Amino acid sequence: MTYSILRSFNVSRYLVMAILRIYRRNSTFVDLAELVEEISGLGLVDALKKYHNIPLEKEAKSIVAGPSFLQYLNKLFQIQLSAGDIIQFESGNTSKYYMLSVTGTWDEIIKLQ
Repeated sequence: MTYSILRSFNVSRYLVMAILRIYRRNSTFVDLAELVEEISGLGLVDALKKYHNIPLEKEAKSIVAGPSFLQYLNKLFQIQLSAGDIIQFESGNTSKYYMLSVTGTWDEIIKLQ
């Protein structure tokens, strides 16, 4: 009995391929160009604490990152993403961050040590 429970747990654990996190900007006003400078100066973690809310999180098995991706995120999280919001993709031991631009594209944030 114990073996089958552990086996079921292990199988379900591997079905999730990625975790999507959305960091929405908080009410602190900062111009987008200044936000980019702040991320460079403070570092990503401290800038997230200062300018963004606690992230919203969803699990995903597949992601199609194309023109319809923002519409997908809006529907998945039931929010309207805006410039300066940060998207995090985490899969295994890899984590990538992207900031939404004014034009609706997203720019990768390279987290330096």
